[in-house]
Amino acid sequence: MFLFGNERAGFYRSQLHNGVTSNHTSVAKNLSPKHNFLLFNSLRVDRDGALAYRAYNRFPIGGYALVKLAILPFGEDFATEILAARMMMLAMFVCTAVLAWLALCRLTASRWIALAATLLSFSSFYPLYYNDMVGEDTPSLLGVMLAFHGMVVFVQEGRFRQLLVKTCAALLLGWHVYALLLAFIVLGLARELVRALPLPSRSERANQARGPTPALGRYLALGVVALLFGTALLSFNLGNEYFSLGGKVPLADLPTTKSMAFRFGADEERNAHYAERLAWLPFLEGQLRRVGGMTLPYGLIEPIWASVVDQSQEMELLHGMFAMGIVASSVCLLGLPLVRHGMLLATLATSGFCWTLPMRHQSAFHDYDAVFYVGIPLTVFSLVFLYVRRLASDRFVPVLAAAALAVFVFSSVKMAGVGHGPREA
Repeated sequence: MFLFGNERAGFYRSQLHNGVTSNHTSVAKNLSPKHNFLLFNSLRVDRDGALAYRAYNRFPIGGYALVKLAILPFGEDFATEILAARMMMLAMFVCTAVLAWLALCRLTASRWIALAATLLSFSSFYPLYYNDMVGEDTPSLLGVMLAFHGMVVFVQEGRFRQLLVKTCAALLLGWHVYALLLAFIVLGLARELVRALPLPSRSERANQARGPTPALGRYLALGVVALLFGTALLSFNLGNEYFSLGGKVPLADLPTTKSMAFRFGADEERNAHYAERLAWLPFLEGQLRRVGGMTLPYGLIEPIWASVVDQSQEMELLHGMFAMGIVASSVCLLGLPLVRHGMLLATLATSGFCWTLPMRHQSAFHDYDAVFYVGIPLTVFSLVFLYVRRLASDRFVPVLAAAALAVFVFSSVKMAGVGHGPREA
């Protein structure tokens, strides 16, 4: 990751990549107790000497705090600060992949299958293109995988306190963890309720109803703790923003409140302007194309991305991605009931949709939300390689891991070439 990053202080050619990186680095740079830990990207001094903030306070501060630590040593050299911030993003990306590998090691009982599935899943266009873009998505993805690892350990070993700690730490990195929690709690409760049913059996207690399992209460407790902790984070942001803006701005007019309204579709003027794009059928088609783009390693399909690398949201140009999205989703649906830890893999596979569907009014315009579909390729490759191991032998599995490593390196080299166009700053 660090070897194939872009040039010093350079960017990929996409205007989005440039603007988001500059904005979020500025936000992290401004984070300090002097301003009560308000996230803002600029301020001005009015004629009466009062400070007027331009708040960008809609996210938890965890990711920004890590970026702040990375850029602290570099003073006022903004180009080097951006480089350091991007290196921090790459470090988070690597940690995300490591957590995914550790979770899959537990789920597949094979470190080689886990390694192959992880490398291929992180070889696609979206992770490699956006992994050094300073923003909220890479920290959020790290939080998602941190919480998922806690879920795997909880289901296998019953370590509930560890899950609570990891969940709260993950929420400090981003709100996307709630999508994973929604899938996990719903699927977990459904599984425990089925287990509690008085199902027919040959045992002597066949006709006796099974009582509620202790796990039922734990799933509910997890949801309550996550909701309370997230509410506390959001309340801190809103209160901090309210007082930093002078205590005169109505709650409904705060920047964070307006951002929330936009993301949940309350902006009627924008909805009307983009009615065709926001309609459910084209939106779902676009999301399946993104799933397809997440499933295929970039190095193997690089030529067909050439026409959309600058405007990658124009996924309708990539007709084959829609079919690949259907195939990947179908593999998950058909294969998950056949494996031991199907509930956990189903949680990972569906978490992306648990975010993009409720947040349709944001996801339709932010193609980098596609990285949260990474659970689908992780699940698909795990299922495929488990089946291959069953047909062949364990000795063949390290060969798969070596091939996956080659694909990952090749894809990274190809992606590094994307940044060789005219430099934009």
